[in-house]
Amino acid sequence: MRVFVVDQSLFGQLYDVQFSAALAEAGAEVTLVGRRLRPHEEMNRGGFKLLPLFYGFAESLPQRLKPLARISKGLEHARGMAALIDLVRRERPDVLHFQWIVLPLVDAFFLRHLARLAPLVLTVHNSVPFHGKGSSALMLKGQDQALRGFDHFVPHTEAIRDYLLRQGIPAERMDLLPHPAVRLPRDPAVAAAAAARPPGAPVEILFFGSIKAYKGVDVLVRAGLELARRRRDFKIRIAGKPFFDMQPLEAEVAAAGAAALIDFELGHLPEATLGARLEAADIVVFPYREIDASGAFACASQFGKPIVASELGVFAEPMVRDHLRLVPPEDPQALADALETLIADPAARAAWRARSEALNDVMYTWERFAADCLALYRRLLAARAA
Repeated sequence: MRVFVVDQSLFGQLYDVQFSAALAEAGAEVTLVGRRLRPHEEMNRGGFKLLPLFYGFAESLPQRLKPLARISKGLEHARGMAALIDLVRRERPDVLHFQWIVLPLVDAFFLRHLARLAPLVLTVHNSVPFHGKGSSALMLKGQDQALRGFDHFVPHTEAIRDYLLRQGIPAERMDLLPHPAVRLPRDPAVAAAAAARPPGAPVEILFFGSIKAYKGVDVLVRAGLELARRRRDFKIRIAGKPFFDMQPLEAEVAAAGAAALIDFELGHLPEATLGARLEAADIVVFPYREIDASGAFACASQFGKPIVASELGVFAEPMVRDHLRLVPPEDPQALADALETLIADPAARAAWRARSEALNDVMYTWERFAADCLALYRRLLAARAA
């Protein structure tokens, strides 16, 4: 079976690579259609082809001209979608599996043409596209119309499934498949060093991933400042690439004299570095304001660390919630209290670590996810042939 996995911007690049590799390992001939890889990005899986069909001009511009890239991307997107139609006509894939609707008003037009050539599947990662507030109006307007262009949907959570039902998508056009556990490199030496830390060593608390407003890093900072007023035996590491100005939060930490307790490691983390940070952490924290599925959580789930998270989205899903220490969203006091309990009590950390380790029996694997997707593709092809 020939499958095109389409993520024009490689918005979920790590997800795209692991999904495409899993499909290939299951016997599919896979092409990942997107843009060229950036210098800091990695493709540590094989078995499939990456075709950079989108945003060639924008991606070639130097950093000083990136504002021009934002202007050019709309035109380049339409040109890329037209090129995708030509490519599908030539290569005749059996299925196109999209990951995002990027420009709905533009995509709706091209999806109508693509749907005549092959079944179209959409993974729905969030019920609020791109988390709304951080997106341009063009990335949000017309989402409902663009949804109508797909034959079938793969929501990752019950909340996303309910969102699709409210949009008028029939249940029979969906397969709810949880977000698989994202695999990162494991470093036994780092894990051994973390396990060997002496009693009384500062407890390492990790927040990681793209730093965006909806992830509540400001809530974590204020919880950390509250903790700093109570104790000094912890360190919060905030690691990842920021998508807003972090200077006010850094200044707030410095003004409170807490810079030794709250550390900002700002920038892209290679997979090996991210794996090492997770290996070294004693607690992982997700203080999100909103979320449905979470790629960061899917990364953390394999490391067996106590996880403190906001009670919403995937964290509150029935299969997951009992494995996490949940707190109300946007409540720095509650977050500080939950973290203090784990900092002060090694037995409590051990108990929550055991619950987190059991996530391995709950989370989807890429092998299972790929097999379920291939079964879905076969159903769609049989329906077309009937």
